[in-house]
Amino acid sequence: MNLDAGLSVLLIFSAACYALIGLRLVMSRREVGSMPIGMLFIVIGFWVIGGAIELLSESFLMFSIGRTGHFIGTSLVPIVAYVCFREYTGTATSTSRLAVLLIMPVISISLAATNVYHELMWTGPFINAAGEYLTHPVKWGPWFLFAHLPFSYIVIGAAIMTLLAHSSAVAPAHRRGLFLLTAACIGPLAATAAYDVGIGPDTLSYVPLVFVALLPIYAWLILGEQIIEFSPLAYETVFQNMQDPVVVIDDECRIIGLNHTAENMLSINEAQALRTPLENLFGDEAPEVFEALNSGEPRKMMTQTGRFLHVQVSPMKSTRGPARGGQVLMFRDVSDVEKAQSDVRKSEKLLRTLIDHSVNGIVRFSWVEVEDGQRALRSIFANSAAGTFLGSEVDDLVDCSATQVIRHAVSGMDDDVVDDVMHRFAASAEGGKSLDVEVVQRRNGTARWLRVICEPVGDDIAATFVDITDRKAKEQQMESIATSDPLTGVLNRRGFERDAAQRLTQSEDDATGALLFIDLNDFKGINDQFGHEVGDQLLKVAAERLKKSLRSCDIIGRPGGDEFVALVPDVDSQTADKLAKRLTSSLEEPYNIGRQTLVCKASIGLALYPKNANTLTGLLREADQAMYRAKARCRGVTNIRGEDLLEKAM
Repeated sequence: MNLDAGLSVLLIFSAACYALIGLRLVMSRREVGSMPIGMLFIVIGFWVIGGAIELLSESFLMFSIGRTGHFIGTSLVPIVAYVCFREYTGTATSTSRLAVLLIMPVISISLAATNVYHELMWTGPFINAAGEYLTHPVKWGPWFLFAHLPFSYIVIGAAIMTLLAHSSAVAPAHRRGLFLLTAACIGPLAATAAYDVGIGPDTLSYVPLVFVALLPIYAWLILGEQIIEFSPLAYETVFQNMQDPVVVIDDECRIIGLNHTAENMLSINEAQALRTPLENLFGDEAPEVFEALNSGEPRKMMTQTGRFLHVQVSPMKSTRGPARGGQVLMFRDVSDVEKAQSDVRKSEKLLRTLIDHSVNGIVRFSWVEVEDGQRALRSIFANSAAGTFLGSEVDDLVDCSATQVIRHAVSGMDDDVVDDVMHRFAASAEGGKSLDVEVVQRRNGTARWLRVICEPVGDDIAATFVDITDRKAKEQQMESIATSDPLTGVLNRRGFERDAAQRLTQSEDDATGALLFIDLNDFKGINDQFGHEVGDQLLKVAAERLKKSLRSCDIIGRPGGDEFVALVPDVDSQTADKLAKRLTSSLEEPYNIGRQTLVCKASIGLALYPKNANTLTGLLREADQAMYRAKARCRGVTNIRGEDLLEKAM
């Protein structure tokens, strides 16, 4: 392989790399500048492939194609670089300007492609004495010298100056990428200038070889330094687009800069305000501005339109020795903040009034540091209702521990219940969770039911105490109505089953007892003969006899009609038998109701537990069957003895 072939392979490979990098940037469209830089790399790829075609040319047609690729690069690179560098520094190029700039390159490329017919780009001869194609002509044509060449250098010079001119207005963190991008242009520009003036061999276009040498550097700038991952932000852009008014003054308090918002605030443009003393613009109407300048502390001022402005002064510092000093005044509109704070203050005052006059007790706790780095909850606020509910003065409740306050609420309860409430409160406070518990408070012989609601409020905890004594009384009244027999005052079926089942469940495993099932034998005849009023009175008397014959701990109920049941806990079989016989004798006694003396004996079934059954359902069944056996035995018998009225379960 000769030198030309080797260089051609290298050029083709480099052209492909430039094209691939360019296509990747164009298709990604991720960052500002990626599109023009991608197009720049694609154009450079045309330039480099043109050099490879020139080296491999064996015909004048192929050589002309290579020269056309060369001029595509030399014509379009300045334009694309100009657009790229402008966008990189934050300045967009309009479509109309781009169209005008492309007029000259299009003409130059067209003339290069047809140069053999008019030789406006370069003149013949095109081949030297050795038969080699001349990549650098003996003489350039008039279009190249007087149109293409000046235009290209002016545009590329403007592109580079665009980068350099923005260096002082770009943030220091961005300047490294800007200078690297500028330095990357020097090599190709110098090689192109040398080629144009005739330095170097006339049978080899060495500018594409310069791009081949710079390919690793460009790849490093794109992939390593990531110069297109951001676009430098000019200080002027930031300054002018700030929403807050900014005024810059020198060390003699003369204005040297205003942003657009400050111009609107002061109703003056920057050109008119330059070198104007600050007092001419503010005067006596805004003494807060000069107070902020003299003290260095922020001030708040109100404009003539009623807006509130926060004035802050910052000195300008420079690392350059001869630089003059100055200060920056920033005015921030805080009218909305002032209004919001005023509304909050009004709301807080209203809320405080409502809380102070609330019928519910309210105490607020806050976490405070205690010994050994631990923290504890202490009260920071209590309203008057809290003092009433907790039996303490409001001032005494403030700064109390949360434990003391909660113990006030549960005073008079059993110790195990108090410990449970305290444990639940501590767990909810530590976990930042809510707590809702009902407690009974006993003080001075009276009982009060309180609902204690604890809710996290930010880092604090708010405890609300609600008096639910009346509600509890109504609940108990409603429960009594729902579970009591309104006629006799004993439990109805529902109430008896609830209380009796609960008692059996809570009994020890070896507990004993009995269940009595009572039926008034002649009640239906009395009720039919003498009326319901007499029947009702008889049931009331029977219920009273049951209460007197049994113990206070026994559970008595009326399932319905003329039937009664009684659970007699904690008795053995002998005691149960005595109680049943005593009850039988009591119910045999005549009933004096009004002017009537009535006899209404009762049949009684007795079931023992756990002998006959150990559940309420089983006991009721056994006692009911025993009662029906006693009733059957006495049916039609006129002279019935007490023992015959009692039947035990088998």
